[in-house]
Amino acid sequence: MTQGELRGKPWAPHSPHLSVEQGLALVPEERRKEGIFINEAIPMNLSVSADDSFSRWSLFSRRQELRWALEIMQRLGVRASGPQQKLARLSGGNQQKVAIGKWLRGNAEVLIFDEPTKGVDIKAKQDLFRLIDGLARDGKGIIYASGEFSELVGLCDRICVLWDGRVVAELNAADIDEETLLLYSTGGTPA
Repeated sequence: MTQGELRGKPWAPHSPHLSVEQGLALVPEERRKEGIFINEAIPMNLSVSADDSFSRWSLFSRRQELRWALEIMQRLGVRASGPQQKLARLSGGNQQKVAIGKWLRGNAEVLIFDEPTKGVDIKAKQDLFRLIDGLARDGKGIIYASGEFSELVGLCDRICVLWDGRVVAELNAADIDEETLLLYSTGGTPA
């Protein structure tokens, strides 16, 4: 994302930090490389993007961090042996829940999901769909990037189809089906 509008005003991000401050959050496709610290425990992963309510005079409160981890684990259904479990020992779906959970404490108003179900099983996908739908119902803006057309058809109210670096179609829920998405995403046009 290089430019656009945020809260009705022109916006061009200059850094990831500024984007987070403005209320944007990214759940990246490569969660193990970019979205989580795979060899760290759940509380540390959940607090890395949190607001400063975990700290006082730059001192980090481990007790608050642990309390937040337990709350998020319960709220998102993270299955682990305990909050101190390292993310490397969690399933892909539970890792993804932690990657999403870290944004729920701060001021994220728009969450950008890039291939969020990559490498997760069917049950975890269903959990993630419910979670993302719940975030939308809570008033969060959701941008969902995926090549899985069935996911898009089932989850989205509106879809912008990109081809060759530009938007070639904008579809509302009533116009969305997998065949139409395939047609536009390969550069085709309706007959």
